[in-house]
Amino acid sequence: MVVRMVLTMSAERKVSDEELARLRHLADEGIPTSDLADAFGVTVQHVRRLLRGEQRGSIAGLDPDVVRADVVLAVDEFLEDADHLSAADGVRAATARAIAKKLDACAGSASVAAAAATPRLAAELVSVLAVLQAGAPRELDELDALRARRAARLANREATDGPPFNNGNKRSA
Repeated sequence: MVVRMVLTMSAERKVSDEELARLRHLADEGIPTSDLADAFGVTVQHVRRLLRGEQRGSIAGLDPDVVRADVVLAVDEFLEDADHLSAADGVRAATARAIAKKLDACAGSASVAAAAATPRLAAELVSVLAVLQAGAPRELDELDALRARRAARLANREATDGPPFNNGNKRSA
């Protein structure tokens, strides 16, 4: 009987953007990878992958200190005028704020993973805000006035037993 031994490695601890910058800076100063692994609570192999950019790669030339996003501020301004929120909309508003925070964090990061996540997060935020906006009362415009007049004409014709409404595009029977 052959016994197979399956080795499972636990997932590496996530290293924040700040920790990664510090880890790379310390490595540039000549600190050994084994010491870095101990200090950051990860394996030596993980440190090496981080330093080579195999994990948590960075976008060349992008300085995270220069990139600033204010998605949270924009979402808060949008929601500020939304005093009509129901309980369900309140949950959507909290979701929109959470997604906005993630987008701001991605904009402040030079990591490839953050750049890859940004389009999907933006699409989700747009979707949530569209649902909130659809429930918001809005001012009536000219199109609404045209629709109201048409509905009144149709109701008037039905009330007077007139011929069916013909907009000129269809032949009457």
